[in-house]
Amino acid sequence: MMTRTGANRVTIVVTGLAWMGRGIRSVESAIEDMLTNASDEIQVAAYTITGGAKEFLQLLQNCLCRGVRVTLIVNRLATQPKEIQAVIKDMAQRFHHFILLDFNPKRAAEDLHAKIVVVDRSTALVGSPNLSWRGLVLNHELAVVITGPSAAKIGSLLDALGRDPRTSVVEV
Repeated sequence: MMTRTGANRVTIVVTGLAWMGRGIRSVESAIEDMLTNASDEIQVAAYTITGGAKEFLQLLQNCLCRGVRVTLIVNRLATQPKEIQAVIKDMAQRFHHFILLDFNPKRAAEDLHAKIVVVDRSTALVGSPNLSWRGLVLNHELAVVITGPSAAKIGSLLDALGRDPRTSVVEV
């Protein structure tokens, strides 16, 4: 389903069997298309990343191999699964154009709960799915893909979060 809002194009994408197959694309296919078509920059904000997101991480690595810059902001990196931390930190070591940021505020009740992918500041996916098998496949999750000026604004918001004192560069 696609609608136009001003100069933005908004497309609904989903996960979950009850919502799939109704002419609405899956979140996974939207992310795959976005990352495959990335030419300059990818920004990601993630609340949680689990082993169910290995395909997503492989797509990111493919982008890095093509020279696409990637910034990944992860909520409380130390609380993510150890295997995922290892994969992400390995990518940060191997690719100088991969910036890994840890959102780690002092207050336990404060988190980065956003789930966002921005590509080339022209397309953004914003929604409820975590980067996990449940979030990308099993759960009933909804997101929107925004193409247009609002995607650049979302990218700017991620830039601001990256400069926030609660966010730090992970040195590997």
